[in-house]
Amino acid sequence: MTLHRLTELNDWELEDKDQDIRNRMLVTADGKEVGEIKDLAVDLESRHVVAVVTGMGEAYAVDGLDIEPERVVTRRPPISGGTTRDEPAGEDAGYFIRIIQLQ
Repeated sequence: MTLHRLTELNDWELEDKDQDIRNRMLVTADGKEVGEIKDLAVDLESRHVVAVVTGMGEAYAVDGLDIEPERVVTRRPPISGGTTRDEPAGEDAGYFIRIIQLQ
């Protein structure tokens, strides 16, 4: 699976713009701020967003996120970028964000 940053794909956009969680704060389950979500990592084959990317470049899988109106809560450590936290994985949220190709 090859991932691409949505901001670099000029001919793709979110299927449902209400699911755009960029510019929201990403926090841990205990409320610690991780950073602002700056981009979405997408798999073009499945047409799904699979991770969020913070301003520091850390990526967090969407299946470990709880989406709230003003913030996004991660229940897992980053899938890239490293971490010093030792957190349990928790249950899968099953949250999917689809993308569509512009015509």
